[in-house]
Amino acid sequence: MRKLPNKAVSPLSKQFPTASADCLDLLKKMLQIHPRKRITVEEALKHPFMSQLHSEEDEPVCNRAFDFSFEDEKLHRIRLQELIWEEVGDFRPQCLPVPPRRDGSRPPNRRPSRLHYI
Repeated sequence: MRKLPNKAVSPLSKQFPTASADCLDLLKKMLQIHPRKRITVEEALKHPFMSQLHSEEDEPVCNRAFDFSFEDEKLHRIRLQELIWEEVGDFRPQCLPVPPRRDGSRPPNRRPSRLHYI
């Protein structure tokens, strides 16, 4: 992304002319690239745009932190391609099997054996 040229930001109000000011404000806060600048889930639920949908009594809270250690993997180009194929396979199984690696081995299956479709 750093190699891409800078591009002027198109105002959200131009892209979504019928959206309310609260809607555009929440969208702007949710679309922040930098995670520390991005609105949290708790903040988003308390945002004025969500006032009609937000009900603290009806929203479960996770009592333990999620394990995001899978994101610590150092990705090289080939591994990134494998992960993309796996993701595609979740939505388009006819695109599988995942192509073998250059050394002929198959990537490990991170996904459950049964796929659930809506």
